[in-house]
Amino acid sequence: MAEAHHEAMTSHDFSAHVGTYDGFLRIASIGTAWVLGVVASLAIGGTTAHWGLSSFLLILGTIASVAGMAVRSWGWRPGAAILVLDLLALLLLTH
Repeated sequence: MAEAHHEAMTSHDFSAHVGTYDGFLRIASIGTAWVLGVVASLAIGGTTAHWGLSSFLLILGTIASVAGMAVRSWGWRPGAAILVLDLLALLLLTH
């Protein structure tokens, strides 16, 4: 039979796990803000037929999310700012 050898987790292993977890949370939050921005942009185009504005905001949201991934301290904030802009545009165009 095969034997399993379990070693205690060293502090080096633990810091690697924490780094991986932090990276996952960072990418998940940026991705969530981007997906919500895409949905809001599609709502602008679908409900008001302003596909030009919708496309512009979609591209702007993608650029903001990439910038958030490139600059570690920004994180999800640029994508969330574009999401707020999307929602304001949707509100103003539908009323």
